[in-house]
Amino acid sequence: MQLVIIAGGFGTRLRPLTLHRPKALVPLLNRPQILHVLERLPPLIDQVILAVNYMYDHVRDFFAAQEIGPEVVVVNEPEPLGTGGAVKNVQDRLSGTFAVANGDVVDSFDYAAFSTFHRKSGGIGSIAVWPVDDPSAFGVVALEGDRIAHFVEKPPKGEAPSNLVNAGHYLFEPEVFDFIEAGRAVSLEREVFPKLVPRALFAYRWKGFWSDAGTLPMYLHAQRLLLEAGQASVSRDAETSRGDLRPPVLVAPGCFVEGLVGPSVVLGRGCKIGRASIRNATLLDGVSVDDKVEIDSSIVGEGAAVGEGSHIRESIIGDGIQVAPHSRLVGARVGS
Repeated sequence: MQLVIIAGGFGTRLRPLTLHRPKALVPLLNRPQILHVLERLPPLIDQVILAVNYMYDHVRDFFAAQEIGPEVVVVNEPEPLGTGGAVKNVQDRLSGTFAVANGDVVDSFDYAAFSTFHRKSGGIGSIAVWPVDDPSAFGVVALEGDRIAHFVEKPPKGEAPSNLVNAGHYLFEPEVFDFIEAGRAVSLEREVFPKLVPRALFAYRWKGFWSDAGTLPMYLHAQRLLLEAGQASVSRDAETSRGDLRPPVLVAPGCFVEGLVGPSVVLGRGCKIGRASIRNATLLDGVSVDDKVEIDSSIVGEGAAVGEGSHIRESIIGDGIQVAPHSRLVGARVGS
């Protein structure tokens, strides 16, 4: 079976990290995010088609240097075409039933079970769904059994028909292309799914974990899920004897830690942490943090330096940024 991964977005909600790298290559647990999607694919998926617009050449060159299980084909989307248009753009490469996935989803999804469900349902399409506390930021389904009776994209708070949201995994029959107009941007969520509801669109539920990683809070949530799922570790080539590690954490080779790190913290290669406090955060490769710094619920970009006595919360600091001593950054996006 072929899998189309929609990976063409600009990643605006993770800026400034995505100013110099495509969203698919933003590190998550010190590895490009897209690899967390690909590594879980079963033998059922024998070809992956990556639909890319923003920084296509970066993604193409990355995969040209990789050896990954299924064949990966990176397809350029010269103009942004939306989620539906991206699928339509690769129609001539697809045959038979095919899968589609959003490129910023992290989960324990089982494509083999999903395929069995889809075949038994007999519909034109199936959508994986997941329960969340606040569905207002997602596409939401109302069900009659397993059949979708209504699909609404990002309903106002308090007006969602259920708490089951679009989890970013789909299976389609080729007939779906009859509902996607060529030559323009098309949204699967706002235009195609509502048209498919009367034609038999089904919802698939599973157990395990799920998160998207397209915003700062959801990125950190995905990180925590992966750490708790067994991907936490401390490299033997890291010096942490003077520090206080509160698991789960992932500490890469070459790190030096004196302060309190964790829970739910990832340190990239060569990070230097003074007598600081870091929790629920990601520090990419080569970050240095001086004494008396507090970092919470944030991402600090590659090669950045945080000056003494600074406080950073719910912020994204770009690559190479020098945070002045005693700075106070809350909800900030600092780039160059």
